[in-house]
Amino acid sequence: MVTKKKSHRSNAKKNILVIAGEHSGDLIGSDLLQELSTMEPDYHYYGIGGEGMIQNGLESLEEMEHLSVIGFSEAIKKYSYLKKVFYRVLEETTQRPTQLAILIDYPGFNLRLAKELKKRGIQTVFYVSPQIWAWKFKRIYFIKEHIALMLTLFRFEEEIYHEYGVNAKFVGHPITKRIPEKLKKEPVIPEKLPDSHHGYTVGLLPGSRKGEIHRLIDPILGTAVLLHEQCKLEKKKVVFLLPNINQKEESFLLEKINAVKQIHPDLQIHYLWNSSLRVMEASDLLLIASGTATLEGLYFETPMVILYKVSLFTYFLGSLLIKSKFIGLANILCGQEVCREITQNECRPEYILQEAWKILSNVKLRNKIKGILREAKERELGTMNASKKAAKEIQSLLKLIPTE
Repeated sequence: MVTKKKSHRSNAKKNILVIAGEHSGDLIGSDLLQELSTMEPDYHYYGIGGEGMIQNGLESLEEMEHLSVIGFSEAIKKYSYLKKVFYRVLEETTQRPTQLAILIDYPGFNLRLAKELKKRGIQTVFYVSPQIWAWKFKRIYFIKEHIALMLTLFRFEEEIYHEYGVNAKFVGHPITKRIPEKLKKEPVIPEKLPDSHHGYTVGLLPGSRKGEIHRLIDPILGTAVLLHEQCKLEKKKVVFLLPNINQKEESFLLEKINAVKQIHPDLQIHYLWNSSLRVMEASDLLLIASGTATLEGLYFETPMVILYKVSLFTYFLGSLLIKSKFIGLANILCGQEVCREITQNECRPEYILQEAWKILSNVKLRNKIKGILREAKERELGTMNASKKAAKEIQSLLKLIPTE
């Protein structure tokens, strides 16, 4: 959706450019604009955003969905379009007096834009740091030169920037607000779950994308079978919960689950639609695909075994480019491998079982892991409303910018 052009050029004294190029950026941008429009009602916000940002007052110049790029080949196909959008945004800044630019994530586009905006005398706030700690660390020198203020989601990112003299502020992660809100909307788990004295609840989360689901579902279900057999020997009950948010993969997952149940009819695996947060909250252990879901697992302080299995080419390329010691975001924030990471060829039921049973069978170990996750959560995610804190930092910067 592109908002209709209004007569802001002639009557709006002050403008702020805001750019988001993906759905995740629109979520962050909509919360930010909600706060900013209350704190700074005299400003008009224009740029590119999705439905959420538009509903909170953004005049969007382009359809944000058209900017989304997945993979190198798609980037090549969209190059001419993105270039056109790039220069249209710059042209808009020359047509209307723009006091500040707020660029939300989308670094491939937004960092280049920041450079051009600085040439035009427009200061830039960058909200959501690029993952310089994982790859392309040299971007920090570019950021120092061209970005007036970097707003980070994690505290350790702020510390890295300060070490290199970058003006950065830690504002916290939006999930501290978003998860409690989303949790209220998810259906309650209908199955009766075992208490800690008589058994375990294990969440099975093979991911949300087709590729990771197809690679991980067999190792995960195979581990469930082995855990079930192990628990029977120990006279313990174990219940498995498998949530899914990808509607297109529902029939595939149900076929896989039913095939396992036919061979092991007493195996309790419950398929749940759109209940991943409920599962994380209820589980003693998560067998979980590496990705942002591990950040949600950390939020609930739930012990995890993190699984990562990709094509050989992707793994090889990642090993060359990615500098982080760990794959799971939960471990990155903890600064250590608190949650065991099992990758590639080792991602097999017999290997996963060893780590899973080590955690389930040892309550002291589970509590130790929970404690470390809790410390990382409190340290790295923040406790106050991230959007409000971000808006206050932007407000402070605006006061330093002279207006005509």
